[in-house]
Amino acid sequence: MKGIQQKNKKERQARKYISLDIVASLLAWFLFFLFRRIEIESTFIQNIQLFSPIYNFWKLLFGVPVFWIFIFWLSGYYNKPFQKSRVTEFFQTLISVFFGSILLFFILLIDDPVISYKYYYLSFVVLFLIYFVVVYTFRCILTSVTTYNIHNKIWGFNTLIIGSGEKAKKTYEMLQNSKPATGNNIIGFISTDKYNNSVDKHLILGGPIDMARIIKEKNIEETIIAIDSEDRGDLFSIINQLYQYNVGISFPPHLYDFLVGGIRQSAIYAVPFVNILENKMPEWQQNMKRLSDIVFSALGIIITSPLLLFLACKVKLSSPGNVFFTQERIGLHGEPFRIMKFRTMYERPKADEDHELTHANDERVTPIGKTMRKYRLDELPQLFNVIKGEMSLVGPRPEQKFYIKQILEKAPHYALIHKVKPGITSWGMVKYGYADNVEKMIDRLQYDILYIENISLLIDVKILIYTIKTILSGEGI
Repeated sequence: MKGIQQKNKKERQARKYISLDIVASLLAWFLFFLFRRIEIESTFIQNIQLFSPIYNFWKLLFGVPVFWIFIFWLSGYYNKPFQKSRVTEFFQTLISVFFGSILLFFILLIDDPVISYKYYYLSFVVLFLIYFVVVYTFRCILTSVTTYNIHNKIWGFNTLIIGSGEKAKKTYEMLQNSKPATGNNIIGFISTDKYNNSVDKHLILGGPIDMARIIKEKNIEETIIAIDSEDRGDLFSIINQLYQYNVGISFPPHLYDFLVGGIRQSAIYAVPFVNILENKMPEWQQNMKRLSDIVFSALGIIITSPLLLFLACKVKLSSPGNVFFTQERIGLHGEPFRIMKFRTMYERPKADEDHELTHANDERVTPIGKTMRKYRLDELPQLFNVIKGEMSLVGPRPEQKFYIKQILEKAPHYALIHKVKPGITSWGMVKYGYADNVEKMIDRLQYDILYIENISLLIDVKILIYTIKTILSGEGI
């Protein structure tokens, strides 16, 4: 419930920016059209008619805002509505409006019949300047209002500090005395060491076992881990526990750098912490990745639909049971979802075997199942998981909660892979392949962590190319 409330707050703020961008795009479109009318009339006597626009101004009152909202969404502007640097906002708006103006110019204006090409150049420059000035002005006003409200404690985010020692105390004092305000409304502390509490005991709300209740009752939106211990096992244990509550998870910068390396931060409320959930892929690439996931998954389903139908029939005729196999896996931020595959094994009772991994020459695998696993065709139904937003084409392979618990005991840093969506294929699958025990899962993990720390669209393309090569060579097992 808390995660939903926090998400709704961010969505409401994002909708404010979207609404202003719609109004701004309409106003800018009207001003640009007015400029074109005035420019026409100023040269009407000399040239009889400078041009006759091929577009309909009134019909495009709907299309143009939709176009600009898509451009701004693609730029990643709406991803972090409360974390905006006005300098970054300026250049982000400048770049997105520039490329949007180029597209709009070639879509609507390039075919206008004109007397002189100088009017083409003039139209583009005016189009760009009008849109940039109007859009940025509207955005700047909203960002300034948001900044003022946060810095003056009118707005805040209920924050829970994990820890009760010296670091927790210093963190609390720093946030309380920060001018301007950071936006963190400190609700209390979680005591991680009942024998070593440096903070006011009245502010200690409970221990780790009380975390779920406290987050729900106190409407916690952000958490800051400030424990004295720098044991990675302790840190990742807390991280993994917090993932399931869908709240912000932050660290002091030096601790974050100690954990994963590298710090990226730009927020309008000057928070001196970094969020462990931060995706290192640039915002525009994240949105482009999602758009690509939807487009290529939809195309993949359409193109392979005869193959999907053929495989479904083969699975159904090969042995009694369902065509599809679904199983709960853990995805982005620890959220469970049901993964889809073609059934490759003989139907068996829902008992302890649910957690038994397949291995080479596994007698439970059907003949058609062996072929599908060899060429990874059993994974094709996961394209539907991608369209639903539960998975991506490229990302760490999702595991069952049963195995995640075992992995975390030996490799606590496994919790970091929940920063990104799981994928149909991954760097680990390309470099390592299937893992039929926990030890191999841990070995494969190093590739997934490497992917997360170097995530980019280019890396995704490389992984997809290697995956296609693996499929064609029949090295899926």
